[in-house]
Amino acid sequence: MHIYKDKSVLLGVLVLAMIVAHASFTSAREKEMVEIAGGEFKSGAALKAINVKTFHIDKYEVTQEKIAKSIKDWEIPTGKEDHPATEVTYFDAEAYCKSVGKRLPTALEWEKAARGDDGRIYPWGNDFDSAKANTVESGAGSTVPVGSFKSGVSPYGVHDMSGNVWEWVNGWDGNDKKYRIVMGGSFFDNAKNGKVFSVLKSIPDDSHTYVGFRCAK
Repeated sequence: MHIYKDKSVLLGVLVLAMIVAHASFTSAREKEMVEIAGGEFKSGAALKAINVKTFHIDKYEVTQEKIAKSIKDWEIPTGKEDHPATEVTYFDAEAYCKSVGKRLPTALEWEKAARGDDGRIYPWGNDFDSAKANTVESGAGSTVPVGSFKSGVSPYGVHDMSGNVWEWVNGWDGNDKKYRIVMGGSFFDNAKNGKVFSVLKSIPDDSHTYVGFRCAK
């Protein structure tokens, strides 16, 4: 055991330890995110060429367990610790992302992370496969643990971008800015709504059992 008589040396050691600890925490957090390289991709059903800047997005939807650590008195449904957090408003999702040093992805960022740059309809390709997404066709009838459909990942390795839960994004439906939008479909929806450009409008303070979110930065 070292005994530091010089207080300046002791302070330096403590500061270094804090820096190392913070770096380890940041590294662990970043491993749960995927870098999406900036550049052009084909957006929407019309495949319009759009450019986005490089960003990072969560590999998985935010889980019940994670949000419970941030929102006071959050109750986790029995046995669903690793399921996506649901019944969250836009404001809940935005506040959580800010609390962990992140933000909600824009609609275009979310879409690029889901489909890559080749204009595919689903994260894995152009043909729907019920074994690759938690939609009505899969028969689950509810949310499932995040990352359950490993063969349905996007070109960047992002999970559950089709089905499981609709996801809040930082975007508006129309210029009147009355409705926010969610993307990607859910267990409650069929393959048509599980397309990477599928959107559903919702008032920002609404919440549902089939709507969740993920963060970006």
